Amino acid sequence: MLQSRSVSSRRPGAGTAYRLQAAVDPARPAGNSHDRRKQGATRWRHHTKGTTFTLTQRVIGSTMLIVVLYLFFSMYSFLVIHRGIDEGGETIIAKTEITTRRQSSSSTSFQFDRAKAEAALKQYGSKAIFKPITAFIEPPLNDTIPGTGSRGDLANERDKGTPPNFIMPLPLRKQTPHQLQKVVYKKVQSCHDMPGRFPVDRGLEIDPNGNPVVWNVADEATPENFAQQELPHCPVESDPWLSWIHDVFPSQDGSRIEFVAQNKRRCRTGTKYTKDVNRLTPQVALMQPISVERITEKMARTLAPDLWQPSLSDEETQAASRYRLASHNESSGDGMFTRFVCQFHATTFDDYNKPQTIYLGETLSQYPFNYELVSYRKNVDAMLTAKGKDTIFFWTSNIRFHCPVPDEHKLRERVASGELILSDGTPTVYVNLVPIRTSVRYDEHWLTEEQIGPRRIWGVKGFNATERWGPRNVLPHVQASGRWENIPICLPPQLSDGKGETELVPDVFKQHKKPHYLSACVWASAQFKTRGASRASDVTSDTFARMNEWIEFHLLVGFDQIYLYDNSGAQTNETSLREVADRFPGKVTYIDWPSIICNNNVPAHDNTGERSSQYAAENSCRTRYGPFTEWISSFDSDEYLVPMGNYTSLKDVLSDAANGGTNVLTFRSTRGKLRPESCHPADHGKSLKKRDDVTFLQAYNCDPEEFPKPNWAERARKQIYRPSYVHYHFVHYSTVPDSILVTYAESKRRNGTEWRIRRHEEHSPSERVTDELHEALMVHTKTIKPDQTNRWRGHCHKDFDKKWLGCLVAVPWPNSTKKKGDDAYDQDGLSYNCFVNQRIEDYWLPKLTEALASRNM
Repeated sequence: MLQSRSVSSRRPGAGTAYRLQAAVDPARPAGNSHDRRKQGATRWRHHTKGTTFTLTQRVIGSTMLIVVLYLFFSMYSFLVIHRGIDEGGETIIAKTEITTRRQSSSSTSFQFDRAKAEAALKQYGSKAIFKPITAFIEPPLNDTIPGTGSRGDLANERDKGTPPNFIMPLPLRKQTPHQLQKVVYKKVQSCHDMPGRFPVDRGLEIDPNGNPVVWNVADEATPENFAQQELPHCPVESDPWLSWIHDVFPSQDGSRIEFVAQNKRRCRTGTKYTKDVNRLTPQVALMQPISVERITEKMARTLAPDLWQPSLSDEETQAASRYRLASHNESSGDGMFTRFVCQFHATTFDDYNKPQTIYLGETLSQYPFNYELVSYRKNVDAMLTAKGKDTIFFWTSNIRFHCPVPDEHKLRERVASGELILSDGTPTVYVNLVPIRTSVRYDEHWLTEEQIGPRRIWGVKGFNATERWGPRNVLPHVQASGRWENIPICLPPQLSDGKGETELVPDVFKQHKKPHYLSACVWASAQFKTRGASRASDVTSDTFARMNEWIEFHLLVGFDQIYLYDNSGAQTNETSLREVADRFPGKVTYIDWPSIICNNNVPAHDNTGERSSQYAAENSCRTRYGPFTEWISSFDSDEYLVPMGNYTSLKDVLSDAANGGTNVLTFRSTRGKLRPESCHPADHGKSLKKRDDVTFLQAYNCDPEEFPKPNWAERARKQIYRPSYVHYHFVHYSTVPDSILVTYAESKRRNGTEWRIRRHEEHSPSERVTDELHEALMVHTKTIKPDQTNRWRGHCHKDFDKKWLGCLVAVPWPNSTKKKGDDAYDQDGLSYNCFVNQRIEDYWLPKLTEALASRNM
């Protein structure tokens, strides 16, 4: 849906020189476009006088150079090989070393020999070959005028704060490599550690009493040196221009490296976190596309001589890729909507099996959709506010982008096949991710008329790239830029064959029929604390029993595959859910996902909760496995999607819905009450506890609302959707459907299809609520603990005067028929409060019990 342009075939920088000259010399005659490009190319051509050498001098000089280079690289390889052997798994923070890497298209020399690679692995070990993930921390951009900008009145919801005033044009980034702080993260040692051990956070912490630490529930302000404290675990607090990456993997066909990241600015937005909100503003800027033009090294040095420059030979200077910030019209074909420079490099092996690094190529990142266009279509004037209370902008929680893999010498084919990963999981190909740093856009949208129509109808402020950036804003050399380095390229997502084996499916995008029809994603933990919980007693630990039952039931109703993102590692170091996944070979794919929720507060808290780990898991699942399935859903292990009416399979429900034009099917949610007959007494008979021999579905099959449920029950909705139609789903909402990405120009080409400038909404039948009586519904079986049922008979009595305390114990309406007066309570005076779903009781519970018994659970 994004506006695209073909990649330019012209020489990098050609046609640029005249535009830049005209910017500083308005009196220069215009001429036609062809003449201007020719003059520009001529103006920047490098002229040098040659030096005459005799043939003998040339031969001697060349021979000596070859000998010196051979000795240098031999010693360098020896040092590299032996330097890593004794290194442990701790993070290393050090000064930046300057190394000059040839930036030319060296992929012509890429000849991967697996036999040599495996021999080197055996001879030197994986530590001599593996390149650890590294972050280079760059000093702040310093692009704002000191003393300007404010978060505003934090007690006034309408006050969104005042953005700072920016220095214009954007200052050049003149730092040197020595001014970057280098941090090496050693937890990832092979592809087997991905994505679970990627440096996302500090990991599980246990307090002196042996309980896991839960962040931000007490709303404590971060210390002054918080960013430096976090640096050994994750670099994002110190350099918020580095994406907060949670997952990275190749696409099935090897053409892209997919990144799934979160917006860390949303983690701490309360009144005590002004410094954090201001410091982490670049996290939102990473979602705002910018445009760049490729230029030559010589042109970069001419336009921005004050930037740090490496010592390169004349040949390397000619071949190096450099960039300058440019307008849409001046940008390179693949640089019109980008944000990162992606550098690919590989480890190859010489005749003596010694590992050596070669440069494979460089690409510019792409977004799956334009985040600014989504904001505009949702009638949001800015993707962020100075106040930072932006958690209602759901589409800015997760950031996805990809790096195109260079399409030379079968590199994409090799990535898709997995052949570049050694037998022990050691990768041999890596990508460096270099963010392009610019001022954040608060109330300006950088969109085109093709995207949102003529300027007269925009209704928002546009963005003037030349004014904000200037014509000579050249990006610093990669060596002088903050960046992620050595991100390993591992296996693409694999498809289960249903029998416990997996296989790569590189041509899944070309298949007319997807391998699966219906898949589920679930983020769960062996034990956990609910939102706002901070006491040790608040831990819930019934997940094992729940997951066994939940998986069995959803396989029973038609799900082909379930993807289990196990968050146990963030809660406990004693157990995991792998055992559960292993009970369903070929049907459950297990993903270790120990990243921590950055803020477990309730949504209404001043410091609004942000369940970052859950949100990243959902988008990882959709991005990884969406191409394998027609329909997908993310919901919790206490939520059951139940076919109703004459349906016995959700596949049939979805097939009929699809025939009616539905892309998103919504399930309303209300919390079921605990049935006393499914419990045994606890706390000396004052409370109730569910019996182990009763299923959760049976114990909570008593809904407080009649069917169909009221509209307000959509607040906690869950959805099944088509991943080909919904580009971004956020817990309860199909936040970015295909329809919102239709541009003004596309709507005109579609025979004048109506195009609403703002306030886009998805309507029925494309997105609709299920018919709960005849199609399907959701049963929410959230755990009710014994202390929540204390003195339940008193709370459930008709004369109880503190109704707001509620009654969580089920007192079912007879025959599921609601009545009034004396018929609204039983002979003991207990008020009827819920409805038993007879379809579940008579049909689904027997089937579930039988299925569990056959699996010996």
